[in-house]
Amino acid sequence: MAIVGPSSFVSTTENFLTHWGAADAALGVGNEVVLQGGVTRASLQSLLDALVAKRLDLAGKLNLEETARGDVETKKTDALLRINQFNEAVRADFGGTKWERALPNVPSISDGAGIYTAALDDVQTLWLQLNAAIGAAGPLKLLGGYTQANFAADSTALKAAFTTWRSAGIIAGLALQERNDIQDQIQPILVNYRKKLPTQFPKNHALVDSLPIVTPPPGSTPDAVTATFTWDPVLLKVKITWSAPLGANISQIEIRYCAGPVYDTNVENVIGNITPTAPREFFSDIGLAAPGDVTSFKVYVITDTGNEKGSNTLVVTRPVEPVTP
Repeated sequence: MAIVGPSSFVSTTENFLTHWGAADAALGVGNEVVLQGGVTRASLQSLLDALVAKRLDLAGKLNLEETARGDVETKKTDALLRINQFNEAVRADFGGTKWERALPNVPSISDGAGIYTAALDDVQTLWLQLNAAIGAAGPLKLLGGYTQANFAADSTALKAAFTTWRSAGIIAGLALQERNDIQDQIQPILVNYRKKLPTQFPKNHALVDSLPIVTPPPGSTPDAVTATFTWDPVLLKVKITWSAPLGANISQIEIRYCAGPVYDTNVENVIGNITPTAPREFFSDIGLAAPGDVTSFKVYVITDTGNEKGSNTLVVTRPVEPVTP
């Protein structure tokens, strides 16, 4: 393995630690490999332990961010329904009046907090003013007896959800930077180990010839596979399949994922390692615990030189299970 991105830091560092352990054993007690600055194998192990822990911490915080995003999207959908219903009710009962002319523009589902806040505030204010004007003939209610007070409460909840999502993003961003800081400490150690090791053994020694690489050599990037998926209603998992990888030097297939509908290689995680000759299918429920949850997946082809290529992105939304009569 070699470092081609954040997802390969752990496996590459593990390879170096294994090699370093063999070198220390060959050199004997008291003669272990020590790098510039007094860095030992134990130093690298401590950094790897910290990286593994921080990756878990980051994954948890990214999941919280995705949960918050999903909550916002649900509340935005509900708000759009009510804003449209309000506008339709006003046009039906007060068409051609100042009330119709004062109706706010309806946001798009993709709009952010600023546009939604303005629209929510406009509807709340207009609805209050309209109720006051129609007096005994009111108040205006939407389908299901939905009132201005209901809308005000839902508006407050949506604004709070936007704040929660934004805060979760900041917290996840800090964890991401902390992970990157650890990676930035590890990579120079791996480079220095490759420089130091040949000075400890004769030329052509097996430990010198078997030195792990830090980054893959140029070229030999494999072709991407085409990935597809289906939802298994019995296992309640997504079934991921892919086309046959091309090339004679394919060493493994990796399944990676990101929480949410946007795939970001900077925060992807490996959830499956499959040999090239194994059945081309993988089942997972990661990030898909409840109906409506969204997770993105890719299938990576990796060569024996550490070069890799990712497939098309699969954005999987867990469907709503049908209600049994």
